[in-house]
Amino acid sequence: MEIANLPIGFRFNPTDAELLYYLKKKVLSLPLPANVIPELEAFQFNPWDLPGGLNENRFFFCKRKKNLMSKCSSFSTDCGYWKSSGKEKQIVAGESNHVIGMMKTFVFYQGRNMKTQWIMQEFTIVGHLKTPFLDQRLMMKVGNWVVCRLYQRRMRARNHGAAELGHSIAQTTPFLPSSSSSSSSDISSSDLDE
Repeated sequence: MEIANLPIGFRFNPTDAELLYYLKKKVLSLPLPANVIPELEAFQFNPWDLPGGLNENRFFFCKRKKNLMSKCSSFSTDCGYWKSSGKEKQIVAGESNHVIGMMKTFVFYQGRNMKTQWIMQEFTIVGHLKTPFLDQRLMMKVGNWVVCRLYQRRMRARNHGAAELGHSIAQTTPFLPSSSSSSSSDISSSDLDE
């Protein structure tokens, strides 16, 4: 899929419900209003290797790869892995108040366990199934496509403004007051939040 040739200054900044509109058209093989979301297996790449500006939201259509029998998800890349974080969030249609989709959040970990500021949100469409034996409707995910939003969370400056984008907690420890009884290696992340 080729990205549309867009005018200078164009920003694609859809809401969660608007993203599901694009995803629904993709799942049903209907024409999209504009080719602004490329098809790419985003979870196979390091976040900085994906196309688009580093300071902007980036969007991708992906085939759903999650093992349906597994409750946790992680996807490996050559420099780290994407790990699911938290619970799935329901996306509700504004006027009807019906659940139209789900959003799952993934965080990128570099190496074995260094959490980064890279976030990938995976959106899926849900359909409703009314069962003849139960007096309720069941939600189920529809289609084999998802749409992903990638962005880099901004770090808040803490500890006398020492932490900036791209700096880890370990790099900010020299700015902390030291005591004679503890070294910088004895400082935990909970100590930094005080």
